[in-house]
Amino acid sequence: VIDIRSIIPLDKETILASVAKTGKVVVVHEDKVFGGFGGEIASIISEEAFEKLDAPVMRVGSTYTPVGFNRILERAILPNANGIFEAMLKLAKY
Repeated sequence: VIDIRSIIPLDKETILASVAKTGKVVVVHEDKVFGGFGGEIASIISEEAFEKLDAPVMRVGSTYTPVGFNRILERAILPNANGIFEAMLKLAKY
């Protein structure tokens, strides 16, 4: 698990070292999967560590809707443990 605390400077060395070690990646973030920062992380991994990957980079993010400021709406829209678990199970099958 890598917790990216800053976008700039991005710690690419740590990210790429983890890819080399595990061969599998799930990028999880609260933004939408389409057009979100996780796509940039996935792109960096695909471009700079493709030969180290044993499976496609998986992404888990919020649904493609505006995020509400109500706890019930947040639970329905933002990524949750079940979604992350399902992505990891799918990735483990590679």
